[in-house]
Amino acid sequence: MNGVLKKSGGLAVAVFTASLLSLFHGSAYADECPSEDFAQFLPAFSANAETQQRLTAMTVKSLVLKPVGEHGVFEPQTRGVNSSNLAFPLMAPVATDKTKGVEVEAIDDSHFNVVDKRAGNSNIKIFNFSRQACWVLEGVEDWSISEKDLVVASKPSMSTAENLCFQRAEAYGGLGGLEQYRLTGELFEASLENYLCAAASGDPQASLNAASLSLSGMASQLETEKVEALFKAAATTLADGAASLSTFYCYGNNTAAEGPCQHPEQAEKELIRAASMGSADAMNYLGYSFETGELVTKDLSKALACYRLAADKGNDTALNNLNRLKTQAAEANQASSHCY
Repeated sequence: MNGVLKKSGGLAVAVFTASLLSLFHGSAYADECPSEDFAQFLPAFSANAETQQRLTAMTVKSLVLKPVGEHGVFEPQTRGVNSSNLAFPLMAPVATDKTKGVEVEAIDDSHFNVVDKRAGNSNIKIFNFSRQACWVLEGVEDWSISEKDLVVASKPSMSTAENLCFQRAEAYGGLGGLEQYRLTGELFEASLENYLCAAASGDPQASLNAASLSLSGMASQLETEKVEALFKAAATTLADGAASLSTFYCYGNNTAAEGPCQHPEQAEKELIRAASMGSADAMNYLGYSFETGELVTKDLSKALACYRLAADKGNDTALNNLNRLKTQAAEANQASSHCY
């Protein structure tokens, strides 16, 4: 090689340089490049492990989700990984750039992202390509959560699989709630799917979280019967579950929660149950419903009792309602009644 370097001809230097660069991944030349058109390049790249390895940069930007600080909180962390440490193939074969579950995004003429959702919202991978001598894979984003980063049994009432689902649901919901990642919608979908997995155990909190997320507008809306079943499971032990079931009996799957209550008797029953479980918010709203008669019962003395009970628990809105009703309704002050 020294003899080649000593030659002054530009051609000799160029030949040496090309030979040296060809030793590295990501330096494919025209005769080795499947296509300069990314739509044609992608199927060829993904076809087998050898091609993927040959057209991957020596150092790949690797993004993975890792737990940070408080248990259950995850965030993406990026570091450089030598391609020799990667397990090829990285990508399942893509027949065309319109393969179901695969989205191809053009960042600019020299950069494309391939979003692979074929393994579901809990296992999305994004492949970052840049155009050099040929298209080269330079980054891999893995938005799955590894089982080794989760606690094996955090809820005794759940199976191991349901426990892992619940933890993933919490983590994905937290990431989606930040609304700073391009996969925000998919992260909420992953959260819902994992809450449903955990709710199969009948766990009240998982059931409440799944139903609430379904009605939040952040994820897909479940069927009415499914939402009702989830809220019923939540209402067995959770005051918030009973209160949510009360609202559901009024408005069903209508996220706008407008118009008259559809099933006031059932709604009032569940609201009373929520208040009896100790929810100050439920006590305050029960007082309001007794004051206005918007459900079934209209009873100012009961309303006053509910407001007082909630105010004693530190609910400021209830305290304002208590003082207002005391001023407006003298007969309510004279009557003796219980909230429920």
